[in-house]
Amino acid sequence: MKLIEDYERPPRKSHKRLSGNAPARTALHFGINVRSGSRHGLNIDRTTYADINKRSSTHFPRELNPALWDALDEYFEDDEHRIHTDDWCAAHQARALENFDLNMAYFASLEHAEFDRAIAEAVAAQKGMVEVADLNEWDGKRGLYVMVLDGHRQAYVGITESEGGIKARVRQHWSTSKQFDRLLWGGVNESILSVDSFRALDTTRIFAAQVRSPLTLENKVIESLPGKFVLNRIAGGDAKLIGFASALGADIVKKHQLQADPTP
Repeated sequence: MKLIEDYERPPRKSHKRLSGNAPARTALHFGINVRSGSRHGLNIDRTTYADINKRSSTHFPRELNPALWDALDEYFEDDEHRIHTDDWCAAHQARALENFDLNMAYFASLEHAEFDRAIAEAVAAQKGMVEVADLNEWDGKRGLYVMVLDGHRQAYVGITESEGGIKARVRQHWSTSKQFDRLLWGGVNESILSVDSFRALDTTRIFAAQVRSPLTLENKVIESLPGKFVLNRIAGGDAKLIGFASALGADIVKKHQLQADPTP
């Protein structure tokens, strides 16, 4: 048995920043310290938006839908349909970046004054909704929230019934990255960018309300805003009911009519 006196300390790991890696950015945002990560900064960035991840974010057994499974077989390199092929990833990345550019051009075409009026009217119509200055005050408070991204003339309406409350839910949006194979939700010319692809500093205003039944109000607030200003990809409300409606053939996917040279 080796004595403590003979113990040799392992080499100390270097904490120097690797060349080429940008230093982390930090900011105090809505009362919370936010920090850029190893992959993403504090604002949405095209250069890191569609980094390839070959692993599929969804999986279902062949027995569930043999026809669909067989139709998708060429896009996977393994028998279990868990790893996408290099060709599929490259093509999907190209489509996602084209959609990103179309969305950014679309956002730039929208009038900020009209957007401001729409937000003000939607907030005023919802009883108890107030502007959030410090998210710490919404720790553990459940309810309805609206994230406003003024630089892109977009808003996202969400609800939370979790113990962490609105503070935790908003922070989750800021720190989550949309899965590579889910960047597109529909066609290239209509898919809405996911709110989870934006970063903390893209959110410039937040409104929130403590309500007893947020599920019944979420879609009401979404529908009160012109669709061109909304980042929600599907209708709001009870997920089970939405899934049931989709199974019956209802079109629950929201779209933006994107084009290469959009006009307001």
